[in-house]
Amino acid sequence: MSSTPLLEGLHVVDLASFIAGPAAATVLGDFGADVVKVEPPHTGDAYRSLSRIPPNPRVEGVNYPWQLDNRNKRSLALNLKSPSARPVLESLVRWADVLVTNFPPRTREKLGLEYDVLAPLNPRLVYADVTGFGEEGPDAHLPGFDVTAYWARSGLMNLTRQRDVAPATNAFGSGDHSTAITLFAGIMTGLYRREKTGQGARVTASLLAEGAWAASMWLQAVLVGAKPPPAPSTGPTRPTHS
Repeated sequence: MSSTPLLEGLHVVDLASFIAGPAAATVLGDFGADVVKVEPPHTGDAYRSLSRIPPNPRVEGVNYPWQLDNRNKRSLALNLKSPSARPVLESLVRWADVLVTNFPPRTREKLGLEYDVLAPLNPRLVYADVTGFGEEGPDAHLPGFDVTAYWARSGLMNLTRQRDVAPATNAFGSGDHSTAITLFAGIMTGLYRREKTGQGARVTASLLAEGAWAASMWLQAVLVGAKPPPAPSTGPTRPTHS
């Protein structure tokens, strides 16, 4: 087999923040894609500061979450709210094969980042967006996080706890990283479609949908009339001796 990376020559613009979207772009980079991460000036992606926030372990001088999910990317500071940024953004869209974003629908509309707005600039663009709660419904405009959308709203947080015990703390980013792989799969499907048709596409993923997929066996059981098994008990309390 050739030693040339599979996606060498592929251009990716990463407009996303935190974990799921950027991690999908990182996997593209692992296969050889040229990824340009666009961040707001001065502050950058807020994910840069996550390792300093409890309960995450701290290691002086090593920003391990950032290195994990944004390795091998080039970085560009751009204020997308500024009209002067528009020509730069449009140049990036024309250059890109793939664009990744996780702005909520209303924010995308305000910034002019919707697929229908950008696709005419580059008909071969594969536009990938990830949300917390999907594109429709009363919560579509809300920001979603691993713990709220993937774990809590999908039911996983309740399914994985013991009876009469508070839900456990989930491993940070676990839902985000699985959602990133789903988005990566969607991007690769879009690129395959482009090879077949010459046309780009829009692909999507959401933390809530990914959580529902993770819990899908029992969700399917409920849909066909079954009752999920009761949560396991912690067992009898043993007496303590002084």
